[in-house]
Amino acid sequence: MNRKKKSIIYASLAIIAALILFCFFPASQNLDPEEWVKITISDTINAPLTDTWTLAGDLDFKGVAGDRKYDNLPEITRTKPFVGNFSKAGDSRIVYFSTGDTLVESIRVIQGPHKFEYELTKPSLPLKWFVYKARGAFEYAALNNDKTMVKWTYSFLQRNLVSRFFIQKYIDNTHKAWMTDMLKATKTQTEKAYVSSLVKK
Repeated sequence: MNRKKKSIIYASLAIIAALILFCFFPASQNLDPEEWVKITISDTINAPLTDTWTLAGDLDFKGVAGDRKYDNLPEITRTKPFVGNFSKAGDSRIVYFSTGDTLVESIRVIQGPHKFEYELTKPSLPLKWFVYKARGAFEYAALNNDKTMVKWTYSFLQRNLVSRFFIQKYIDNTHKAWMTDMLKATKTQTEKAYVSSLVKK
């Protein structure tokens, strides 16, 4: 084998090695949130903004999925206060799943009646191999006196470039369906509670 062919082979191997390192090398945990993998869904709730904010924060979603199972996302069985009573920024709680897995959920921002943001860290779920942490954000906006637009965004801080592929696959196969079901339940229960409050008046 002549020197030129050897040089081409070595150069090719070096490029392949560099690509492998680039794809699998851990990303910074301080990566700009705009670079995280995201999904956003939205819906309209037939209730005024302030009522939607108040009622949506006090809903019971246990069993809301019925018999539906979500791939790689076990059922939440309970929560336990960790810091504070989970009512203000800085408070946190431990979330327990049917598989025995846990994660810590912390409130980042509360700006009633427009914004609620939280962060998920220290997961023991299998997704931990691809994600450092995740954030959720609810944004509420009045459409008129009787309707509210709710936008829900989930962001995942990937561990590396390859992780983005698996996170996106997880979102497409599981998380989007789960979020859609949860937001639908939020809409149904909030509207029901709002109608009941009108009857009581």
